[in-house]
Amino acid sequence: MLYPRCIQGVGVGETKSRGKYARERGLMTADTVRRAAALIGDGTLATRGAEFLDTGTPGLTLRVTRAAGTWYLRTRTKSVRLGSMASLTLPAAREAAARAKRDVDLGVDPRVDLDIFERSLARGATVEHATDVAFAPEVPQQSEEERRREGPWQWHDLVDLFLASKLPTLKAGYGSKYEAYLRGDEFEPLHGRDLAGLQISDLEELRDRVAESRTVSAAARVVAQGKEALSWAWRYHGTRSGLGHERYPWWDRWSIQYAHTPREHTPTVTELVRTLLVAERNLALGATDQRTEPGTLAMLWAIVLTGQRTGALGGTRRAGIIPMPGRPGWQVWTWTGQEMKGGQRAGRPHALPIPPAVLQVLAPFDTRPDSPWLFPSRVEGRHVTPVGMTQFFHRLEGRPKAGKAGSVTQRPSGNLFAANRIRVWTPHDARRSIATFLDDEELGGAGSAILAHSRGRGADEEARIEDITRRVYAKAQRLDVKAKGMEAWVAHVLAAYAQERDAMVRAGLISGSAGASLLP
Repeated sequence: MLYPRCIQGVGVGETKSRGKYARERGLMTADTVRRAAALIGDGTLATRGAEFLDTGTPGLTLRVTRAAGTWYLRTRTKSVRLGSMASLTLPAAREAAARAKRDVDLGVDPRVDLDIFERSLARGATVEHATDVAFAPEVPQQSEEERRREGPWQWHDLVDLFLASKLPTLKAGYGSKYEAYLRGDEFEPLHGRDLAGLQISDLEELRDRVAESRTVSAAARVVAQGKEALSWAWRYHGTRSGLGHERYPWWDRWSIQYAHTPREHTPTVTELVRTLLVAERNLALGATDQRTEPGTLAMLWAIVLTGQRTGALGGTRRAGIIPMPGRPGWQVWTWTGQEMKGGQRAGRPHALPIPPAVLQVLAPFDTRPDSPWLFPSRVEGRHVTPVGMTQFFHRLEGRPKAGKAGSVTQRPSGNLFAANRIRVWTPHDARRSIATFLDDEELGGAGSAILAHSRGRGADEEARIEDITRRVYAKAQRLDVKAKGMEAWVAHVLAAYAQERDAMVRAGLISGSAGASLLP
């Protein structure tokens, strides 16, 4: 055996020592690689290591130490790491050496392509496929359209194309929120990265950046949606995306240690009506002259008085409002299953009796009766959305708003919740307030019906009513039950509103006429 004596530093035949590495030059074969691998960790290396120089591929060198083996290309000007012996076979190393030499001769840094080549081989790709992925012929000024059509995709291609497929399936108004968890400054390091070159470490670093700059819960959403996007590309666009060679979705290992804690805040009726009074008193909530729209204030009142989800409530159509039989002056607001829950799977239709007192409260805000929406937004032809209400609540909390070109809209009024002893609440929290009150009044069934809670599998088939516009009177909608609950809750809210308004008048916080026209 030549190598034991070589390793002891003895020059025999074509073996000679060079510094702390014993070296052998010859035509490298698979047997040479096996013998080199046997030296790793067996304790026979007396020197720093051994190097094997391949005469078949000038410059190709396999360096073996006690810990690992690594392929290199040595040229007159530099040494280039080609990859680990664990990932690259001899044919792969020769291919990598030839590609790297070409790049070096052209003055191009070969390290990025070599890194992709090694990672692809480590994941089980053939030498041919890894070569196609890592050393694809350069297409001068390939357009974004060509790259997305022909591949390989980069990270930002994945995000754009996945969202184009995903967003139309989501509930109206939710798209921007969903998209926010696939975009942002934290994604910048991945922006131009080929999907084929990604590793779990890249995804974990992204997760950690989001957790640090946003919240852990936001990072959990990024992980979930990122995995969904990668799986979509792998399953439906494997060849173009560059993920077709993956034998399994390795990104499923991308995870985060996070447990969602349900929010259980239930605002008191005093906090609800105090919010109404504060909102009516502070119509300008920024450093500009832009005032709160009547549709937004009406929506706030409707949230408090009805407890409906903001998605369906904001999209209430005037065409879906009908008189309630047997109750003069009452209306029935109706929503189709699609309006209750958007996306591919519709929800259940819903109808809600509205007492005259609610209509009287909302009347002063109805400044655009020609709109098809009961709660029109500032934008012509649009209605108030959940995002719009969330931003309105943020303004009440005094949160600054980031704008274009680094601008920031400040809130000179500060945190109006804290200033008026109101615990921060969200529109969804008002549902718990209604449910709690009606439970205390022994009207829990009415509360569940008003809030459109599921009645379980045992519910009558009539409850799955499809055409709600005229079949709203069906027994399954339990209008009389809902009406009793609405009467009790609305009376409770308006009484609390009058009491709180009077207290604020006595304290000199508002004038005696503030809000007076809103009460029946």
